[in-house]
Amino acid sequence: MHLNLYLLKMKKITFLFIISLLFFTSNLNAQNLSKTEVFDILSKWEGKWKSLVDFEESVWVTESFETRGIFESDLILSNNYLEINVYSGNERVKNIIRYDQDSKQFNRWEFKSDGGTNFWIGNWNQSKETMTWNYVDFTNSGINGEIIETFKSDNTINVNVVMKDKREHELLRIFSKAIKI
Repeated sequence: MHLNLYLLKMKKITFLFIISLLFFTSNLNAQNLSKTEVFDILSKWEGKWKSLVDFEESVWVTESFETRGIFESDLILSNNYLEINVYSGNERVKNIIRYDQDSKQFNRWEFKSDGGTNFWIGNWNQSKETMTWNYVDFTNSGINGEIIETFKSDNTINVNVVMKDKREHELLRIFSKAIKI
């Protein structure tokens, strides 16, 4: 009888431990940021930038190439959103970034001049001065993607982009450096 009570207590303790571990882990990914902290993060992109972009050979890029572009970023709508306009050749891209208080993550919408759109969820790492964006695949095609933007200084952003299919084939790999002008 005492052994059964002991085992029941151990199961409860184990269950509570697992639940608390899950709760703790989920809160590690959440970023409860104040409006001032969000402003400080978003304003890192603000200004006019020249970008040097290397497209590596991949499924979507048959031959490696380098390109250049310009992007301009401004805080809009009471500093709650960051609007980024990218100009590269004939292509135009608009990004809108905001911090979502409910999910405690950053949201990034991308709108392309060819009609394409993307949506990304971001998490800020203050100690590394890095934003990591994860692609949201609304089509359930199995594509996953990650953008890592590292602020090397107030005037330099290094960007890595990787997109893969469900078999882990590299669809796209981009290395970029943005320099404030």
